[in-house]
Amino acid sequence: MAAEFDPKNTNLADDTLGDFLRDDVECDLEIVPGVGKAAAAKLNDAGIFTTYQLIGKFLMFKESEDVRSHLNAFQTWLQEVGVNSHRTTITKAIAEKVDIFLPGTFDATLYE
Repeated sequence: MAAEFDPKNTNLADDTLGDFLRDDVECDLEIVPGVGKAAAAKLNDAGIFTTYQLIGKFLMFKESEDVRSHLNAFQTWLQEVGVNSHRTTITKAIAEKVDIFLPGTFDATLYE
């Protein structure tokens, strides 16, 4: 079953997200909110070793202007590679980070 992204399904604290959005991107995957040791190991198994690569993978799913389809595709991919926890948190954090330099990547008003 495809994983539907819904930002209401995360308990990502505003200060944690704010810190991630303000800070520079670092290689260490575990700086991404929601990525702990287990998720990092699953991402490594899928060939993703850095935050840069995770952002690149996220962008690979951008096939149109349809924000919902993009976020759903990324979240489904996380599920497929075995990331079992915090998929919505990871998706939201990466989408909002990318939206800083590629506006339109994330639109919270779609989920109100």
